[in-house]
Amino acid sequence: MNQDKIKQQQMKSYYNNTFYESIPHSFADRETRFNQYMVKNVLSIYYPKKHEKIIDLGCGWGNISLALQKRGFSVLGIDYSEDSINLCKKTAEKLDLDSSRFICRDATDTGLKSNSFDVVYCADLVEHLYPAVYDELLIEVYRLLKKGGEFVIYTPNPSHLFEIMKKHNIILKKVVSHVDYKTMKRLKSSLTDNRFTVKKAFYCESHVPILDLIERLTLKFFPLFRRRNAVLAIKN
Repeated sequence: MNQDKIKQQQMKSYYNNTFYESIPHSFADRETRFNQYMVKNVLSIYYPKKHEKIIDLGCGWGNISLALQKRGFSVLGIDYSEDSINLCKKTAEKLDLDSSRFICRDATDTGLKSNSFDVVYCADLVEHLYPAVYDELLIEVYRLLKKGGEFVIYTPNPSHLFEIMKKHNIILKKVVSHVDYKTMKRLKSSLTDNRFTVKKAFYCESHVPILDLIERLTLKFFPLFRRRNAVLAIKN
């Protein structure tokens, strides 16, 4: 097993014992500004059609899966953390949604049928993956998607002011679980290298009031104001 895989497995205990205690368990079922921001941005990359079969890899607290269920979509949420899946199930039950649609699997080795999904969402996942594990994720996504299927990636942009501050522990604290940020250039090249076609790629502003307006007007020109990378690719 290569070093990246070993380190990723070691992180699993962190997700199961520490990570989900850092934010209240009601996080995913509250209509907070951040949740609204995340869901809006992710669905702006690609809004699925009712008949499409959807999988949410690295579902975390279940933000995207739960939002899609609320909108009437059938979506399968996957995460390799048992704590994550238990939390998602509890939240789904609280909201009278289908808790059986969350299962504990590794996003790089789901064991699910090939060519069986129309849409794959990876929202706030890839920054948590070491390089070699990210490469395995792309292989698995390609396997899972039907030909012409849609692949959504949404992830923090390492050039943004907040991420630079976090990296150096300046006011904002470094996020331990963010082990490998991906630039927009790297995301696009990794997708084309793995037989995807990039349909669109853009930056999103942050959810902080006033700053979001400044970023929206300037992110085209200043990397410091590009809060999130948003990419839509299709399987060739």
